[in-house]
Amino acid sequence: MTFQYHAVRSCRAALLALLLSGCGGAPPGLPLRVEISHVVGEAPLRLGESYRTAAGDEWSAERLRYYLSNFRLRRGDAAWFANPQSPQDSRGYFLIDEADAASKRFAIGPVPAATYTGLEFLVGVDAARNGGGAQSGTLDPARGMFWTWNTGYIFFLFEGRSPQSPDEAHALTWHVGGAGAAARTVFLQFPTPLAVTAEQGAELHLHADLSRLFDGAHPLRPAQLPTAMDAAGSALVADNSAGLFRIDHVHLLPKAALAGAP
Repeated sequence: MTFQYHAVRSCRAALLALLLSGCGGAPPGLPLRVEISHVVGEAPLRLGESYRTAAGDEWSAERLRYYLSNFRLRRGDAAWFANPQSPQDSRGYFLIDEADAASKRFAIGPVPAATYTGLEFLVGVDAARNGGGAQSGTLDPARGMFWTWNTGYIFFLFEGRSPQSPDEAHALTWHVGGAGAAARTVFLQFPTPLAVTAEQGAELHLHADLSRLFDGAHPLRPAQLPTAMDAAGSALVADNSAGLFRIDHVHLLPKAALAGAP
């Protein structure tokens, strides 16, 4: 009986060690820092400042907020590393806010040592979490990005003004998300393969170009789309939001520089 007990306990311990080694019981690598800058062309976006579209419409931004989630890194052998996310909390779901500088710096990982060729993520919240009701952390309704009347999260929020908008005070109000909405997938190819080792990680600098919100796959005219909250209008804004992002540059960083990321 004693032998059987110790044998079972030893098997359980061995199984636990195997699971931990394969499932990240110890950190498998270093964090990948991500920094996002909002720009218009090559110039920094400034809230309240006036800009002009390719069609000659004027616009300014007053609020810009959106979710990024489901980050994945593609390896050189075409396999993927998926950033950890948890059904119990909002880990892996990032709320970006132009008015909050800290929200534009975050970290994914730990990233296993390998060579990576690109980065993928969602603009928005995946269907499982979008339909999961009010949650905590960055997904807390108190963050102001949850529609109680439409059950679901606002994936992408742009509020501003345009002289061409027929709405009161020439407002532009584009809110994308809610029940049944689909997040948009973005894939960015690294300029050169990114080698992550046990001693070397990286910081990735992304630019989100707001001119592409107006002049993207669907040219958006404030006179025709002053408000977008319905399915048709939101889909146009969502499609364009996926085209905002580009890689500006990548810094390789030693392990010591990544302590306490982001």
